[in-house]
Amino acid sequence: MTNKQLPNEKSKSINRIPQILIWVGIVLLILFAVIYFGIGAYAATTLTQPKRQWVEGNDPSEYNLDYEEIVFEARDGEAEIAAWYIPSVDSQQVVIMVHGNNASRTWEFDKKFPSMAAALHQAGFNVLMIDLRGHGQSSDARVTFGITEREDVLGAVDLLLARGFQPGDIGVLGVSLGSATSIGATVEEPSIGALVIDSGFAEIYPVVQEQWQGASGLPNLFLTPTRWMIRLLYGYDLASSRPVEEIGLIEPRPIMIIHCKTDTYIPVVHAEQLSQAAPSAEVWLLEQCDHARTYNTEQANYEQMVSEFFAANLR
Repeated sequence: MTNKQLPNEKSKSINRIPQILIWVGIVLLILFAVIYFGIGAYAATTLTQPKRQWVEGNDPSEYNLDYEEIVFEARDGEAEIAAWYIPSVDSQQVVIMVHGNNASRTWEFDKKFPSMAAALHQAGFNVLMIDLRGHGQSSDARVTFGITEREDVLGAVDLLLARGFQPGDIGVLGVSLGSATSIGATVEEPSIGALVIDSGFAEIYPVVQEQWQGASGLPNLFLTPTRWMIRLLYGYDLASSRPVEEIGLIEPRPIMIIHCKTDTYIPVVHAEQLSQAAPSAEVWLLEQCDHARTYNTEQANYEQMVSEFFAANLR
């Protein structure tokens, strides 16, 4: 004998189908959110993790310079900053040298940062070369694209003032990330008398957007959750690093902007935007070089122009 399904039972089965589809949709949505934000969290961790690049022995002694190993506290108290102090007898002026992301005082300028320090010393300056937090031999930290790193430069200023240097006698040379860092520090610290920025960005978010797929291997779809997760995990908004909105506040103190016209990582338009925001700044655009390789391209001119700039503009 065949059992037949009653009409009301068929109706109940049909009514269950939308409920099942709703639950399947909810599960799929949750799964998508987990994957979406999970990848964002991984990308946020990767993007903000600096690489420690260090060349043992690439120090001022290679240029027959006496120097002092120093560790000092960043102004915000959140990092211990490693540095070299190169004294110059009878000089009252000092230049702080600040490297870029994934570099160090031994690594910047394709490992020629100490060479530039030697040139500044030869020109009559004391020199303080620092490792930004998370880099070189300084304490661990996430990269914030100049937002917190400026505290490292401010801590360097505090050290120099404590050693007897006077406001206006302190100059800063910043490269790439060091440029954004140095702009922020100079805005906050009137004791800095002159600033040179090299290969700096006007704002970081367009740079990240342009480099995103090539650097991360991820579609642009995942840039938004990465930004959200940086804010959630590390407490800052990636798009808030905008030196172009700060540099104009430095004037009338002297600024020199150096950039390469063929820089593909941070295009020359960033230098143009920075110079528009600080109209009195000196601008030197080089013709053919890679990102943060201006010094390597025209070493003699670079040493002369930067040294003369600081000599003319520090108190």
